[in-house]
Amino acid sequence: MKIGRLVAIYLALLIATASFGGLLFWGIHQQTLNSIVNELKLESNNLINQITKQISLAFIEIHSDLLYVIEQQELRDLDSVFTSQSALLSLQESWKSLALQRRRYDQIRFLDISGKERIRINYNNGDPIVIGEEYLQSKKSRYYFTESINKQPGTIYSSPLDLNIENQQIELPLKPMIRFASPVVDSDNQTIGVIILNYLAENILNDFRRVSAGYSGEAILLNWQGYTLLSPESAQDWGFMFPDSPQVGINVQHADIWQTIQQLYQGQVVNRQGLYTFDSIHPSGEKLSDYCTSCLRILLYVPTELINSRLWRQLTNTVYILCSTLVIVFVVLAMAFWNKEKRKINERQIQHLNQQISTEHDLFLNGPSIIAKLRNELGWPVEFISANVQELLGYEPEAFTNGSLSFSNIIDPGYLQHYFRENVQAEQDRAINFKRSPYKIVDRDKKRKWVQDTTHLIRDEVGRLTHFFVHISDISHLKEVEEKLTDSHNYIQRVVDAIADPTLVIDINNHQLQLVNQSALSLYTNEIQLKEGMTCYRLSHKRNTPCSGKHDPCPITEIQKTKKSVSVVHKHYNSQGKVMYVDVRATPIFDDSGEHVVQIIESHRDITDTINMEKQLQYIAETDRLTQIYNRTKFDEELKNQIAWASLTNNRFGLIMLDLDHFKQVNDNFGHDVGDAVLKKTVELLHTRIRKSDILARWGGEEFMIIAPDIDQSDLLSMIESLRSSIENIEHEGVGRVTASFGASIITHNDNIQSLLKRVDMALYRSKHSGRNRCTIL
Repeated sequence: MKIGRLVAIYLALLIATASFGGLLFWGIHQQTLNSIVNELKLESNNLINQITKQISLAFIEIHSDLLYVIEQQELRDLDSVFTSQSALLSLQESWKSLALQRRRYDQIRFLDISGKERIRINYNNGDPIVIGEEYLQSKKSRYYFTESINKQPGTIYSSPLDLNIENQQIELPLKPMIRFASPVVDSDNQTIGVIILNYLAENILNDFRRVSAGYSGEAILLNWQGYTLLSPESAQDWGFMFPDSPQVGINVQHADIWQTIQQLYQGQVVNRQGLYTFDSIHPSGEKLSDYCTSCLRILLYVPTELINSRLWRQLTNTVYILCSTLVIVFVVLAMAFWNKEKRKINERQIQHLNQQISTEHDLFLNGPSIIAKLRNELGWPVEFISANVQELLGYEPEAFTNGSLSFSNIIDPGYLQHYFRENVQAEQDRAINFKRSPYKIVDRDKKRKWVQDTTHLIRDEVGRLTHFFVHISDISHLKEVEEKLTDSHNYIQRVVDAIADPTLVIDINNHQLQLVNQSALSLYTNEIQLKEGMTCYRLSHKRNTPCSGKHDPCPITEIQKTKKSVSVVHKHYNSQGKVMYVDVRATPIFDDSGEHVVQIIESHRDITDTINMEKQLQYIAETDRLTQIYNRTKFDEELKNQIAWASLTNNRFGLIMLDLDHFKQVNDNFGHDVGDAVLKKTVELLHTRIRKSDILARWGGEEFMIIAPDIDQSDLLSMIESLRSSIENIEHEGVGRVTASFGASIITHNDNIQSLLKRVDMALYRSKHSGRNRCTIL
């Protein structure tokens, strides 16, 4: 019995049994998985509805308290209230009672139309107090005042949920806070101020923790940007409030699902990472929108690992029973096939052996190759040679077997010595067989033919080489084709070498160079001949990886996409390592079908001088000739970019305009050369005093502009005051001291270029008309 046949049958039987078991297990697996996922979906939907309802109820209660305070008649009749001390005390006591009863408001405040605090109640850890008039502050520049004062009566503004900040420092212990505000109108329906409730958000965070306790996955509360406010990974919570900490959020860790949350607001998604259930809440009760900065996102996440863990716990017993059943079925079927196949295997082996012997015999004697047995003696006498030698070479087989011809008689004399050396080398290497190098033999008509043979070495009992068994094939046709290909390649090389521009032919599969002209070799290497395996990127870029990216796009990649010629600009290195800019023009070479690109041909033209000239012209176009800083044209471009970036990221920046005071007198009294020296020295000073991220430009004449990214109003004032003082204290040769007036402003959400420039120009105007050498911020 042939083991291979039996193994094949058993293997097929095993594969069939395993396939059936696999399909059965797959069905059970999918059914169990769907059941688990549906259970988790139901659990997640119930929990997120409960959380959303709990938080929404909390916000509705806040809205009710806010509207209650606003509707108090004493507050509406503001003038009469503040002329009557008893009415004022009644109002304060009412708010203290509200703060004590609710235990959820850190502050209750009334700000008048100018942003001045008129009443403020502090919760004071459960002992509410009224803040004296001397401690009341102006909040006109705070975002929650500017956002809420312009809202319609009866509507509510809510701030983002963040940490409370006191004296520019995050308050410790951490105090999460949401500010709810609504405008107050008098009896004439005119806005007289706003009521602001500072809500202690720890209340809803505690509700969130309580309701989500025991959830199978992770319950996460997010802000509108995707950063975590409350999550199992508490170390990441509130990270966006600490600029020095890693800015990691759902928007980074689960970017795809965050895009879905931003688009749908509410839903449930299952992907390779797990099950996501999400919902959104607007604290003010308004309709959700893409730009809702105060909206909260609730995300319930069950990782794939947890789903799989629960799945395999349920499948353990199923797998054991299924495997046991399949093993039993396989053994029974294997025993049934054993006796049946035993006889068939033997019959097939005998039949196959007879057929193989017959086929090999026919091929051996009648094939296109000559078979011969040679003695290892002088001239290599022939003991046996196949009959087809007469057809292929014209010699009769008897001429070899009777000794009239030996094998050396038909080998071209020019190859006899090489033939002999290969035999000697094979004997020394104790080789069993080897493939001989091509050589020529002479037929009966004295014509030369190229042949190649495979030689088997035959040894006697003591290991002495006695015979060679050779299998000779006619390769004359292959040699003719090879010579034609060589001639064709040499002709193409001469044509390519005649092209003045460096030219390369590249294989698109491995980027290896198939052909280069002398111009390319001279430019990129010091070699006379191209090294084998050289790639295009190694030759021109002196790198070990293909070109990629915006600045070095790969022509091969572009042609594979479009199947059309492309032109790109690359930065290359010549044989001395010098950088050069090259216009690369690449054209596809197709296969015989005309559909598939197999190679590309590139021509390179040196455009270094043109690129350098463009860079020089660009520098001249955007640089002030006298001070060598940005001119007005370049500054306008930078300001436009900064405003666009601020609108996308909500980052704020400051704009500063400064003007040298009485500069015209410097030019009139000392001449324009001295005036130019004052301008250059002032620019040098400004460069040493501003930050690396700040952008300095000459606006015109003696006016300069500075863009200061990521700065608040207090830092901006400190900055321009420092610059003003430094300019005032510098001595200019022949002139003395020159002062400067400053105007500045911080960009707002509604600003465009014109409105921002107009506000900064107005600030500078006020500094000028207030006596000059002043700083003004609007």
